[in-house]
Amino acid sequence: MVEETIRTVRETEKQAQEIVDNARLESERTMKAAKERSEALREEILGKAYAEAAAEAEKAQQAGAETERREKAECEEETAKLKTSAGEKEKEAVEMVISLLA
Repeated sequence: MVEETIRTVRETEKQAQEIVDNARLESERTMKAAKERSEALREEILGKAYAEAAAEAEKAQQAGAETERREKAECEEETAKLKTSAGEKEKEAVEMVISLLA
């Protein structure tokens, strides 16, 4: 009877140890899977963030190029107006000098 009890206790301890070992293995597998999923999500999120940042940078570059083009056109237009105005002023000055000499 005592031997039976001892054997039952040992079997129970062995079963308990197997349960603990299985739980530890399952925990390690779960942690590994969670870590892998976490890394995959991290890479996905970073990939999206980099893509969005690149798209925003491209839009900003295009907007900057458009602004530069517009400003250059306005500057050229203003320069042309000033040249025209200067030519007219010079013509008026020449005509005035001629009229004063006449």
